[in-house]
Amino acid sequence: MGRTGSNLFMIHILSGLLLLMALLGCAEKFDHDPDLASRRAVEFAEIAFVRHDFDRSYLLLADKARSYIPLEKYKESILSYHPGGYPAKITVVSAHPVPGEKLISASLRGEGRGGPFGYTLRLAGTAATDYRVTSLTRNF
Repeated sequence: MGRTGSNLFMIHILSGLLLLMALLGCAEKFDHDPDLASRRAVEFAEIAFVRHDFDRSYLLLADKARSYIPLEKYKESILSYHPGGYPAKITVVSAHPVPGEKLISASLRGEGRGGPFGYTLRLAGTAATDYRVTSLTRNF
């Protein structure tokens, strides 16, 4: 490849990089409300973990989450998270949007019998559409 070919190759590489940066810069941005998502996370956690109302908390999950986890499996998961007891109170530690996604990740803390409890809930939605829990994990 001659000098002209090498220059042409570099121009193509630079053009590709500029195009990629432009596309990434235009990534969709969503209007999030971490306070609203936090309230929904606490609402869900109080119903599921404090009141143990698994049927009602299951209905608070996002439709997509309910489509891939049956109610019985959901109940088993919640029970397995709490072998030594359940929290009596739930508070939000933090909630922050996932960049470029219609998701907010919320960290919750529970206090009660069985020691401290930690949870991470991911909530799908935006400020305009409200938020629903899509996944949850217990942080041991």
